[in-house]
Amino acid sequence: MDEKITKQIQEWLDTPADERDIQQGANLMLKLNRNRVLYQNVLRKGVRMMPKVEYELKKYLQLRLDNMTTLDVIRLEKTAVPAIEKLIVEHREKEGAEFAGKRTDHEELPQEIQALWDNNFELYTKIKNLFEELKARNGLQPCDRYELLKVLDEAEKTYRSNLASYDAYVVGQSAPIADGATADDNPAELATKINNARKYISSNKEKLTALIAAEDEKATQLREKMQERVDIILTAGVPFTADQQAELEKLGIIFK
Repeated sequence: MDEKITKQIQEWLDTPADERDIQQGANLMLKLNRNRVLYQNVLRKGVRMMPKVEYELKKYLQLRLDNMTTLDVIRLEKTAVPAIEKLIVEHREKEGAEFAGKRTDHEELPQEIQALWDNNFELYTKIKNLFEELKARNGLQPCDRYELLKVLDEAEKTYRSNLASYDAYVVGQSAPIADGATADDNPAELATKINNARKYISSNKEKLTALIAAEDEKATQLREKMQERVDIILTAGVPFTADQQAELEKLGIIFK
């Protein structure tokens, strides 16, 4: 992947709309989608096509920052969509007067553990709504579906992780001591640390990718911080999926 083009796209998008060179934007767009009909249309209509050029470049920039190709998106779709469909079916089957699976001692659990269950209801609504939006894009190209696929994939994994942590919590049982944790940490506190670590990793993957692409020295510092979070999760005995591990390893994260 040509990192020079990635940098040019970023710089063009960072330029105020009224200062952008529409010809340069069109040229970058053509390199990415090879759509000469659209390219000629932009040249003919000029700045009136600015929103379309911006949309196309943002779409491809996200793919490049995530080190994703069109084939990678197709593979993601083949694994993520069935997992999401399964989650929705499972949730619907358990819906009723009381969502089956809720622990009988739920009210006695620490608030952090109860929150894992409660948050999943909000997360499920988000997943269901976004999945309907994704299905409405069935006729579009993979790159036009990527942003939704990415959000849905991460939401599904978070939902599963929350549920697993909720089910596994044992009242009064000490938890593994993770890197950065102390012997005084109870299971609820550790669960919170793990969830915070996951959120930090998820919210900084794109930033680290961009820093690496720009050969920015800040990449090393951010990578170290992300490594700390990965170590917290691994030391606590919580696994990453193969796709998650591969994605992070591309960024220089080490899995021991």
